Amino acid sequence: MPTLVAHPTERNAVMTTSTPAPTIAIADPSPVDRLLDASLLLAPLAYLVVDSCYAVRGWDDGMTAALHIVAAGLYGLAALKLVSLTSGRTQAALLVIAVLGVIGNAGVGENTLHIATGGNDLFDEHGPANLFKAMGFFFPLTFLVTAVALRRRTPAWWSPLLALGAVLFPAAHVTNTGWLAVTDAVVMLLALGACARVIDDPQD
Repeated sequence: MPTLVAHPTERNAVMTTSTPAPTIAIADPSPVDRLLDASLLLAPLAYLVVDSCYAVRGWDDGMTAALHIVAAGLYGLAALKLVSLTSGRTQAALLVIAVLGVIGNAGVGENTLHIATGGNDLFDEHGPANLFKAMGFFFPLTFLVTAVALRRRTPAWWSPLLALGAVLFPAAHVTNTGWLAVTDAVVMLLALGACARVIDDPQD
């Protein structure tokens, strides 16, 4: 009785079609990732509103001070995102600087709110108040360190732009110069708002 033998090309065809193609699963960003990414835009945008209000309503306005505290909280999230983009000892140092900076920034808002409600200005006090005054400088230092740490993973213009925002911040807010504070807020919005789009993967 004759037997049927499959042609070699037919056997190859069967083997080819029976092997499933490999699939690559791409994990969706977690809610925490989305929140931290969004904070890079929301925080400087909120601070632009705050600085604009200070420039218009005065640097001892209570409502603006309340908004300042909220904006400081948003900047806390943005700082955590920036910390996550670094590694090693730089990351550890930046985490400490960022936490102190967030506390100092929020403290300035609380001090302004205290003045607006009839309290004393801690910037006019001495002794223990000097520590409070120094804490505020950790806030711009966060972005200055970030600019240096990410200079090789970002376009040539990004780190200088962020560093400019970090330097302008104390210059504007120590002297209570409204137009300079608003200008600085715009610079920070441009730099941090573009961060997620321009930064390179460290494995590239």
